[in-house]
Amino acid sequence: MLAREFPGVGTESALIQAARKLGFRTKTIEASAARLAQLPMPLLVAVKALPPTPEQTEPPPTLRLGLVTAAANGQLVFFEAGTNTPLTLDQTQLDARLAGPAWMLAPEVEEASDADAEETRTAGVSRRFGFKWFVPELLRHRKVWRDVLWASLALQIVALATPLFTQAIVDKVVVHRTQSTLIAIGVVMGIFVAFNAVLTWGRQYLVMHTGNRVDAVLGAAVWEHLLKLSPSYFHHRPTGVVAARMHAVENIREFVSGAAVSLVLDLPFLVICLGVMFWYSVTLTLICLGILAIIAIASLVMAPIFQKQLNDQFLLGARNQAFITEHIAGFETVKTLQMEPQLRQRYSGYLATFLASGFRTKQIGNTYNTFAQAMEQALTLLILIVGAWTVMTDPRFTVGMLVAFQMFAGKLSQPVLRIVGLWTQFQQASLSVKRLGDVMNAPVEPYSLMPQRQNDGKGLLEIEGLGFRYGEDRPMLYSRLDLRLEPGHTVAIMGPSGTGKSTLAKLLLGFYPPTQGSIKIDGIDIRNYSANELRAWFGVVPQETILFSGTILANLQAGNPNATFDQVAIACQMAGVHEVIEALPQGYQTEIGERGVGLSGGQKQRLAIARALLKQPRILIFDEATSALDAETAEGFEKTINQLKGKVTMIFISHALPRSLKVDAVLRIGPGDAHQFQLIQHDSGRKA
Repeated sequence: MLAREFPGVGTESALIQAARKLGFRTKTIEASAARLAQLPMPLLVAVKALPPTPEQTEPPPTLRLGLVTAAANGQLVFFEAGTNTPLTLDQTQLDARLAGPAWMLAPEVEEASDADAEETRTAGVSRRFGFKWFVPELLRHRKVWRDVLWASLALQIVALATPLFTQAIVDKVVVHRTQSTLIAIGVVMGIFVAFNAVLTWGRQYLVMHTGNRVDAVLGAAVWEHLLKLSPSYFHHRPTGVVAARMHAVENIREFVSGAAVSLVLDLPFLVICLGVMFWYSVTLTLICLGILAIIAIASLVMAPIFQKQLNDQFLLGARNQAFITEHIAGFETVKTLQMEPQLRQRYSGYLATFLASGFRTKQIGNTYNTFAQAMEQALTLLILIVGAWTVMTDPRFTVGMLVAFQMFAGKLSQPVLRIVGLWTQFQQASLSVKRLGDVMNAPVEPYSLMPQRQNDGKGLLEIEGLGFRYGEDRPMLYSRLDLRLEPGHTVAIMGPSGTGKSTLAKLLLGFYPPTQGSIKIDGIDIRNYSANELRAWFGVVPQETILFSGTILANLQAGNPNATFDQVAIACQMAGVHEVIEALPQGYQTEIGERGVGLSGGQKQRLAIARALLKQPRILIFDEATSALDAETAEGFEKTINQLKGKVTMIFISHALPRSLKVDAVLRIGPGDAHQFQLIQHDSGRKA
């Protein structure tokens, strides 16, 4: 299970990531036998790969590992990865094998309480998705945020100093014509400008760099959660809608790592700036606050309207993406049925509706921005008029103070407008959280990195009183289905279309839970297995073969990433596709397109058969596995499968029993509200 979970631990970063996922923190140290003997055991070490034997065709891994478990009297006990035989080496011998650093591992400290952990296990997700979902990751970088805050404080001081220097130039230099003072102030202001530029660049770099690190963790967590969702989740949601919700990550990233950080940095400046402005003039400050309050109220009024419009726009955009994704996936069918005119008309209507919704959204934003800018200009005008009047009537308020206050007001209005605009961004991010929350709050299948059950059984399959339906308002697809399949036996499941033959395979794989009854493997209900542990029992050739863009070899190794090339070739020979692949210009390294574009249906089906065999499962399920094969190839494949009889349990789902296939029993599923089942002895008379 661990080898399947971490197929490519060939670099130091991959090793550290795997250790973290297993609940260990790591510390990298320089490796020498003398130093290792003084450290707590066990220790992971990088060792030199042994020279390949003539029979080996695989290149050695980039990173080969060993384990040092004990040290005494100058001797160290060493295990090489992939072996259970300890070696006792002296320090010189071990030094000759070392090829890089060593790693100390220690369990991560679990900060959550037992109650929280139990709640997490019950919910099936790490924690309920929302804005607070980001807090732990942000707090991991608290030292960086501390530096950012110090830099921001320095920038605020510089920002406050600029109006004061301007006031000094107007009131002292211009009035008294003191050129020496002007030069001194100019030099100081120049230094401040350079200091401001350096600090601004440094602060922005820290914010962006840390934001990217947070984004990387978030993106990986979302993708990992998506991979652990039950297939039934995707059966009820169009692919385009799920993809659109995944894109919502970007909006949340920008808000949390950008806008929210700016909010924290702007608030201290507002407090200081307001204090200085009140010291200058209470009247002018109240005018400034009044105008800004009007802008804030307008933002609060517009927010729900804007959010509703954003929601409508998102739904229309998701509909468009689902429409495009669905019809591109079936483009050959579109061409065959000549659906282009009607699809063109439908998409034009969808696009027009989406663009109209987008225009309304932009118009709402444009109306608010225009109003806010008009109020900001009104603020500037009022400060000039009232300030000029104050200069003429109050000898303590100078022209320099008026100019400085105007600059302070500008510096105050910009953060306030940013904070008010942050409300609009918050609405957008909230909508994204809601959409992405549909994915992140969906319960995941249980996964485990270590076997929860003894997996040394032979694969006895028992179905007892099985009943299933797709929903509460749907009729029962099965009722009281019983089947016992001994290890190594073969059963054929036959029946008309729509009787649920393929659904039975999905129930065996845990894609759906049974409505009634139970399915057991070696006497253990499959609901007591983790999802990855259950599916490790099975190899499946589905009714519709799905291949992914990449090389043929990568597609074949999808179910067994650690398979050697020799094992791949043997599986392909059994599936009757090895010669076909070898005839291609690039052989097994031939690139194929999305969903196997460029291969025939028969070639794709044979690759799927080889992929299932390569997984080396204990139970093989063939769902119409020979439907796309020609008669000669199908007969050859059936003879090959007959050779596996007695070694692996096999289930063949088919409309008609293959002529050359030897089976122990045939399960016929008949039509009806609760299907009728008939188990027939076959072959040598053995009964499943």
